[in-house]
Amino acid sequence: MPKIVHSRTSPGNRPVPRIAGFFRRTLVTLVAASCLASPTFAQENPVVIGVSSRSFNPGFSNMWIGIPLGLYGDKIAPSAVGTQGAAENLQLMLSGQVTMSTGTQDVILNAAAEGRRLPVVMPCVYLRGLIHRVSVAPDSEIRSYADLKGKRIGVPTLAYGGVGYLNFATHHVGLSVDDFQLVAVGDGQQAAAALASGEVDALVNADVDVARIQKLGVPLRVVEPPESLQGVASAYVFAFSKPWFEGHKDQAAELLKGMIRAIVVMLENPEAAVRISYFMHPEAIPSGISFDKAVADAVETINIRAPAIEREVGGSNRWCDFPDQGWESFAKMLGIDGKVDPRDFYTDELIAAVNDINEPELRKWARELQVPEGEVAIKSWLAVQKPPL
Repeated sequence: MPKIVHSRTSPGNRPVPRIAGFFRRTLVTLVAASCLASPTFAQENPVVIGVSSRSFNPGFSNMWIGIPLGLYGDKIAPSAVGTQGAAENLQLMLSGQVTMSTGTQDVILNAAAEGRRLPVVMPCVYLRGLIHRVSVAPDSEIRSYADLKGKRIGVPTLAYGGVGYLNFATHHVGLSVDDFQLVAVGDGQQAAAALASGEVDALVNADVDVARIQKLGVPLRVVEPPESLQGVASAYVFAFSKPWFEGHKDQAAELLKGMIRAIVVMLENPEAAVRISYFMHPEAIPSGISFDKAVADAVETINIRAPAIEREVGGSNRWCDFPDQGWESFAKMLGIDGKVDPRDFYTDELIAAVNDINEPELRKWARELQVPEGEVAIKSWLAVQKPPL
């Protein structure tokens, strides 16, 4: 592991747990939850989408906007619930309280690398790209990843998924995990303060988080990744409990199709997606700025992330598809190559069904959506929408 330094900006100045310890505690809980799964799945529970966050950030509003827009058709009627993160999301799925979890791949695969194979199947990779960024102050001497040697690098938490990316990417320029220090600095303003004060020399954040920090008035320069990372992609998945999946493949296909339709709508008309999202979750509207500014900022977030969630990404032109080479690189990025093959959890058996959607007409319909003003008007407007499925 890289050398770990605890940031002064960590909540309460408490020590941050080591990554290995975090995953071990998570695995114990998940294994216990998986033991409870079989009795629960004997019942016909409602279809529930588990979101690995409780913020309901419109930047990933595809997780819930498809519900009021009717994008799931008349065969299923899903709901979406927020969770505290990937570990809780996966735990709820294994105990039967969530039907499909999102973004839980790191926990699933790290569990397998620890020798605990969870009863999970991943039939769809919905985000295929490198979303993590190394950013520095504009006048920083750091011009390449090789320049990170001997530097202090700020991350949101030591369990942050970008740590694996950093280790993988710096290996491509001849660095080891002992060549730099990690500092837990939090997100947003905390991270910006750590960089501005010199507490850290660089930050590792997701693409959308870099944009948020810049909107705080903090100038950042993104360091270009090594050329050898061209074509390498992270894999963010939709996952199901295997017992449920084996008995409900038709429902799983319909759920995935609805989710893909929601992605199409969000990409084609991000403003409509944001306005619907804020209607559904007004608690997510940021304070201190106008509503129009909040919408514009969220639209920019979607546009930043869009290249990684389009249909044609990473050598594939089918929704949910992920090539063998992509899985091999992703395993190396997570540091689990030689311990587990992610393809043991992945199946492409539903891809043909999932891609059987009226995409051209759906894109046209999405572009024409105009969300009205006001809660009552939006509710009435949603009730009459008839998307081409």
